[in-house]
Amino acid sequence: MTGSSGCRKIPLVRTSPISLPARATALLASALLDAACGGSSSSSAPAVRASLTQVSFASALSASCGTAPGIAGAAFTPNSAVQPQLAAGPAVQLFGLWEQDRWNAVGARAIEFARSADGGSSWSSGQPLPFSACGASAGVGAGYDRASDPSISVTSGGGSSLILASALAFSAGGYLGSGGTSAVLVTRSLDGGSTWQAPVAVIADTGSGSGSGPFYFNDRDAIAADPNSGHVYLVWDRLSSDPTAAMPTWMAHSADDGLTWDPARIIYDPGAGNQTFNNQPLVLADGSVVDIFTQPNGFFGQLMAIRSTDHGATWPATGAAVVIANMTPVGTQNPISGGHMAQTAVDATSAKLAAVWQESSFSGGARDGIALSLSADGGATWSAPVQVNTAPAVAAFDPSVHFGSAGRIAVTYYDFRDYVAGSSILSTSLWLRESADGGKSWTETRLYGPFNLNTAPPADQQSGSTGNALFLGDQQALAWNGAAWSALFSGTDAQGAQVFCAIAP
Repeated sequence: MTGSSGCRKIPLVRTSPISLPARATALLASALLDAACGGSSSSSAPAVRASLTQVSFASALSASCGTAPGIAGAAFTPNSAVQPQLAAGPAVQLFGLWEQDRWNAVGARAIEFARSADGGSSWSSGQPLPFSACGASAGVGAGYDRASDPSISVTSGGGSSLILASALAFSAGGYLGSGGTSAVLVTRSLDGGSTWQAPVAVIADTGSGSGSGPFYFNDRDAIAADPNSGHVYLVWDRLSSDPTAAMPTWMAHSADDGLTWDPARIIYDPGAGNQTFNNQPLVLADGSVVDIFTQPNGFFGQLMAIRSTDHGATWPATGAAVVIANMTPVGTQNPISGGHMAQTAVDATSAKLAAVWQESSFSGGARDGIALSLSADGGATWSAPVQVNTAPAVAAFDPSVHFGSAGRIAVTYYDFRDYVAGSSILSTSLWLRESADGGKSWTETRLYGPFNLNTAPPADQQSGSTGNALFLGDQQALAWNGAAWSALFSGTDAQGAQVFCAIAP
């Protein structure tokens, strides 16, 4: 399926386990791939490179776990490492997660963890966490074939780094069907990641054997801990096999740093036939928590925010969410890139919030750029989106955003400015843009690349099927390590897709 241009003409899909009717138009939105890939751009930034460390290496997972295909044609890519997440602890500590050995259907064989004690210059070896059979020989996690969508947060457990990690866990087959299993698991480490407690299932669904349904799949979990109070918030969306049903935002809450959890409950219901998607909790300095999510509308959607001022006990009613922006992504087609999936950040010392996402309105719908919107009042109001990618003639994708010290903010993203038209090598690079004055002016650093995206693992998911679109992850990660920016991301080298850490001063 690879043409002479090196860009595969594959419809844009997301890696959620079901294609909802509301998103059926995504398959019709065949954005011009030539425009998406573009060519060498005269607006390329200077090739300033950050220091780079490889974090993931050859998989050490046992050949006896997590290898059941589940559905016809399913296969995993050995040694692949994608979709990293990152959290910063005290004293330049960093803690990272990623998906190890990605399947071409949905999920991975395991979620792996590594830590750095020097801001990202060196890392421990990856270790599987107990979210799936490849990371747990007993207990809750051992009952699940696959895991996906890792999320991580750090708080202070009596002065040391208490780490909380969550992930989806599910069966190899039966997504949204009879006999399929789907859960959101959370685990803790009290010693900086050396050991991990047995995970807790904050929700666990099993499809009935009758085949009558409805069946559920829990999707896109994200966790955030309040370092000042012990409150922890874990949110996700819950998909249904019934397309007329409401698919709302769910939350599990802990008031004791994740030791115990309240029963999971719905905190925002979008109404029958609608869903929320890609929920992301952010804890403000005053203890309020904001959940930012997308409510899709066909191929497009709205980016929205809700806020709780009582530790998640109450939330705005349906219809009262703040609309941050209308989202009109056309997608990059290949790689898989979720245009609906905004990434967010909170300034730990103020009420400032940020959101970035793929947005085509800057080019009149021709290709996606990277949009940035800011809030200075805890999410009540938001600035008009501005384009922050510097090569607007080519598609950009998978943005991340983070606040640093002294008013700094940074955005990372991939783009195709290095691709040469007609080449079989899909040259791709990762960039970091930084502003030290609240977004008035920016500098740019090349973090990685150009690398050949054509060697990324295949992962194309449509109603439980397999595919061969290219996948680096639904998102990448960025943190301020106390002195510099640390980006944890997936990129390819001679061994395929691996996780790297780039440090940009």
